[in-house]
Amino acid sequence: FYMSPLNLNPAMTGVMNCNVRLAANYRNQWASVLKANAYNTYSVSYDQKIPVGRNDFFGVGGTFWGDRAGESEFSTLQGRLSLAYSKRMGGYRKKAHYLVFGADAGITQRSVDFQNLRWGSQHDGNGGFGGGESGEENVFQNDNLLFPDISAGLLWFSVFDEDNSFYIGGAYHHLNRANL
Repeated sequence: FYMSPLNLNPAMTGVMNCNVRLAANYRNQWASVLKANAYNTYSVSYDQKIPVGRNDFFGVGGTFWGDRAGESEFSTLQGRLSLAYSKRMGGYRKKAHYLVFGADAGITQRSVDFQNLRWGSQHDGNGGFGGGESGEENVFQNDNLLFPDISAGLLWFSVFDEDNSFYIGGAYHHLNRANL
């Protein structure tokens, strides 16, 4: 979960063994088969923890991620801001148990190029596709959607020593259930 913690659970915001974290990921999937139409995913996030009193802390952060898939260039771009509060439930500085609540909110854009899709009416009967428009791509009204997105998460973690910890939690993404 250290590779992309803010995408996994907003309660992971600020939960780290340092004060500031910057994470970046890139994935190129199916490139050997799909060549220029490979699936590409990238993500970058930043978060930090801010002490509250002697034992607790706030986590503040943000993430940006996107992906592009296949010939239709189906893509998703998303920017999110995350907040979390970590409450020490027991233990002491180097051995402690924390309960963390986190939430994030962001804006998401999804788009697709309908002109690049292949339709049944374009099939040539020999395993290939003929050129030109089929008329079916004009059925769709919106090739670009913009919508808000909200998530929340809960996390329990125990620090046993400097190198060993235990985490258990869950997140509920898309709380607002955007109408796509």
